[in-house]
Amino acid sequence: MAARRVWLYRLVFALLASAILFFALLPFGPGEGGVPGPELTVCLIFAWVLRRPDYVPVWLIVVMLLLDDVMLMRPLGLWTLTVLLASEYLRRRVDHAEALPFWSEVGVVSGCIVVVFTANHLTLVLLFAEPGPLLGTALHALATIVFYPPIAVFSQMIGVRRLAPGEMDSLGTRA
Repeated sequence: MAARRVWLYRLVFALLASAILFFALLPFGPGEGGVPGPELTVCLIFAWVLRRPDYVPVWLIVVMLLLDDVMLMRPLGLWTLTVLLASEYLRRRVDHAEALPFWSEVGVVSGCIVVVFTANHLTLVLLFAEPGPLLGTALHALATIVFYPPIAVFSQMIGVRRLAPGEMDSLGTRA
């Protein structure tokens, strides 16, 4: 039964990430000089990794982010690598015995988002690619930070919650 639940939530994650990508592909962008929208997939990944890392294995993150890279015509694998490294950092910080207070979690995730956007931008600069304006990247990161708390609350509402002390996840680790 536990394995079925894990696969159900993996499917839910894939469907949510696909819906986010679908709406990102619609021609309702900010236009010239507009404020860029948030990276909701990143918010979803970070929120789920901090709550139930067994629901979002590395292979699922890689598949969804590579699909985003291909469909959104970003440099293939760069965004995937930076987000994957940040999600693995957060996965290693998950401590089931003591859950972070919500606003501390938001602070840690905000730092990770800033690092991801900065690393992505600097890598593009170093590779002589066109990274886009620095202000646009900063606004994109800020929009992502602002949207993280609602995504985390939404995740909690659909049942992606931290394990209580004494519970075991599908990987057999204790809370």
